[in-house]
Amino acid sequence: MHQPLRVVQITDTHLFADPQEVLLGCPTWATLAEVLRYVQQDQPDLLLLTGDLSQDETPASYQNLVDLLHPLTCPIYWIGGNHDHMAPLTQQLTAGGLCPEKTFVQGGWRFILLHSPVPGAVGGTLTAEELAYLEEALHQSSEPTLIALHHPLFPVDSPWLDDSRLTNPEQFWHICDAHPQVKLVLCGHVHQERRWQRRGVTYLSSPSTCIQFAPQAQAFTLDTAFPGFRWLELDPQGTFRTGVTRVPCQWVVDARATGY
Repeated sequence: MHQPLRVVQITDTHLFADPQEVLLGCPTWATLAEVLRYVQQDQPDLLLLTGDLSQDETPASYQNLVDLLHPLTCPIYWIGGNHDHMAPLTQQLTAGGLCPEKTFVQGGWRFILLHSPVPGAVGGTLTAEELAYLEEALHQSSEPTLIALHHPLFPVDSPWLDDSRLTNPEQFWHICDAHPQVKLVLCGHVHQERRWQRRGVTYLSSPSTCIQFAPQAQAFTLDTAFPGFRWLELDPQGTFRTGVTRVPCQWVVDARATGY
């Protein structure tokens, strides 16, 4: 009997060089520290970071991330988001011992991590090179496959947010439709939990470790939900279980009391 692979997705941490700095009132360093305390209790086999890891794009913000992750003993893989500066992100995380590989196999599953940010833009695109990389990675084997990228492929029914989703999902689907081993696609960016189904593939977005965006809001609106992370249990045969763990924190309690 094979034990399922326990995976945790952390996304949209929005750290600063100064751990005391706040994003829209949220102390992002402190909320991430509390989320990671819960993650450590979860004892994952693998951690995925899916972008917008920094808010100010500084090397010090990425070093803060490395320091917070240090107690975790599992392999940690990552991709960048539209708020990230790839040069210091790559340098600090690699020097900090995080895994640089963008395709790998663990627990009988293949993982493919895609780069979707566009310099100077909030929205995302998969370039021709990235699409070719995806196609080649899918040709390499037939294991059940999880793909992760920062930007969602589907709208979340918030006009202000849907303007910044992936611009070319059809090109992604054209490749994936030819590879039935693709089972799961994870994203961040939208600071909320959503689920979509398309041709047997489950698409999941996950909450941020800091502020949450209100679902189906016409304009930018914060939600009162707690920060959180997504966990997944992946069976080698291609089935899976998943859920979201919300982490109570005093900042949200105080924000609820004052109406943000």
